[in-house]
Amino acid sequence: MLKFIELWPGFVGGGISGIATLVGALPILVNTSKLRAILSKINMDFLIGFMLSAAAFSLILPAYSSVLKNETVSMAVSFETLSLSLVLGFYFIKLTGQFLEKALIGKEKNLESKKAFLFVIAMMVHNFPEGLAAGATMQLPGSKGYSLLGAIALQNIPEGFTTALSFLTLGLSPFTAFLGAAMTGVVELAGGLVGAYLSSSIDGVLPLLMSFAGGTMMSVVVSEILEKIKLESYSFIYRPSF
Repeated sequence: MLKFIELWPGFVGGGISGIATLVGALPILVNTSKLRAILSKINMDFLIGFMLSAAAFSLILPAYSSVLKNETVSMAVSFETLSLSLVLGFYFIKLTGQFLEKALIGKEKNLESKKAFLFVIAMMVHNFPEGLAAGATMQLPGSKGYSLLGAIALQNIPEGFTTALSFLTLGLSPFTAFLGAAMTGVVELAGGLVGAYLSSSIDGVLPLLMSFAGGTMMSVVVSEILEKIKLESYSFIYRPSF
């Protein structure tokens, strides 16, 4: 039977990343339009780059290195299966987001409400694998998981605020918007516990989890970059078939 002590790293990793979302949403409770305006303009470019490097060097590279150094205990873990896990993680976010968009907001006619719904769904969909990554990497020896956890937490602070703003756009009160943003943080805690459980109960699954989580985070980063390209009128670079 799995003991709580084995889930503790996932609880810590998912909890910290979720708390960062909660902290980011706190300013929505302050009835100051100037403060909200300042926070809403926080430049996400640095945070996106930070998250990209964390996914590459704290998730994907260690996963492949474990195979190269023969550190895995499962014959099922190879360069091929890691690559498959990476691709599955990348498309998991895309396909799940498209499914939820059609299922939940397909009939929504108000453009602003539709955008807000889309953003909230995107946050909840990608928060789970972020928590999964935090929980899985906290199982690593030493401090290897802390850099990824720090990157996720830093990115979640402005994301928490933006998520709360999206709830406000839907016509909710500031307090309800805060609670809604906090719930997206709870998704990360759940992901952290799942990551810790899988890496503790299945031999050799940690590299696969890291590769999958790395793929999901790369997908989020690519989506953010493509969205910025479209918004900044560089549409000649963007190809919808990507």
